[in-house]
Amino acid sequence: MQFIRQQIVPLVTILIALFALVVVSARSFIDTDLSSPAPIESLTTTSPSELKI
Repeated sequence: MQFIRQQIVPLVTILIALFALVVVSARSFIDTDLSSPAPIESLTTTSPSELKI
C-alpha cells in the first residue's frame, strides 16, 4: 500500500496534469474559434402536442 501511495499516485497525478496541459494547449492550434457561441440557426420549437411519447 505504501508503494502505491508513494510511487503510483504521484505518477498518475502528474500524467493527468500533463494530459490536461496538452489538451488545453492543443486548442490554440485548432482553426475554428472555440470562443464563439454555438450557432442557433437550426433551433426549432415544438409544441407539446407534436411530441410523440
